[in-house]
Amino acid sequence: MKLKETFEQYLKYLEEQGRDPKTIQEHRRLINGSLAHSISEYDISELKMTDVSKVIAAGREHGQYGSQRSVVILRRLLKYIKDSGTSIPFDWRDIVVPKVPQKPAEYLTPKELELIFNALNISNPAGLRTRALLEVLYATGMRIAEAISLNKADIDWEHKEAMVTNAKTKEIEKIYFTEQSLLWLKRYLDSRKDTLPALFVSGRGRMLSVTSRNYIRTHLWHLGIRKHIKHHLFRKTFATHLIQGGADITSVGDLCRHKSPRTTLRYYAAVNKERSKEIHQKILGKIQNI
Repeated sequence: MKLKETFEQYLKYLEEQGRDPKTIQEHRRLINGSLAHSISEYDISELKMTDVSKVIAAGREHGQYGSQRSVVILRRLLKYIKDSGTSIPFDWRDIVVPKVPQKPAEYLTPKELELIFNALNISNPAGLRTRALLEVLYATGMRIAEAISLNKADIDWEHKEAMVTNAKTKEIEKIYFTEQSLLWLKRYLDSRKDTLPALFVSGRGRMLSVTSRNYIRTHLWHLGIRKHIKHHLFRKTFATHLIQGGADITSVGDLCRHKSPRTTLRYYAAVNKERSKEIHQKILGKIQNI
């Protein structure tokens, strides 16, 4: 059996598992790209460990992280094939994932957050809605898909919390608001004249993430902040500020609702790297002044 004959079966398996549509889309993109253009015609029984180099080479056509992601997907595909009862010539766990330059830690400083919030024109409905949304994203660490899926009835105003469906795992989880985020949320809801159940709306229905994304691009580009201001940046800022404030790794993982502790560790590694100079000067400076 040729490797390409397993592609659609594998993608269907991901759907049956309830994997995030964006994850499935990324798998499909690289399967139909780097895998299809390198080893798809090979018989599974004749695959060799050295064939991974072809996947790496083809993956370079898909950006800086294309090779790494392609190999990760190949590993998962081979695991699926093995678990399905088809023998493969080697252990998929022996495939080494290529290293790539680590993305620089990107988050907003308190000053940049203030600049963004103050730049929004809250005298118009779209500006007020965006201010409330960004305040909520920063305060809760929610993903945009999670935030726009909420209804007004989901908010427990007394306990400053809500139950949300994790966009990655589909599990029902609890998130927490701050007093400030609830004040802006209430201000936005009080300004609405509709009776729609959705927490964030646009026109006659639930707001789409692209609506907010376009508004952010249009109204915040002039601020001079050399960072990609998007919804997910507020989630990254949420996690980073928790760590900078002294939160322990378990609490940060729980509040971010990370599926893997490794994700939380990456945030810690990024923050600690930034603190390296401060620690160096603080410790060695004291010793040399003795």
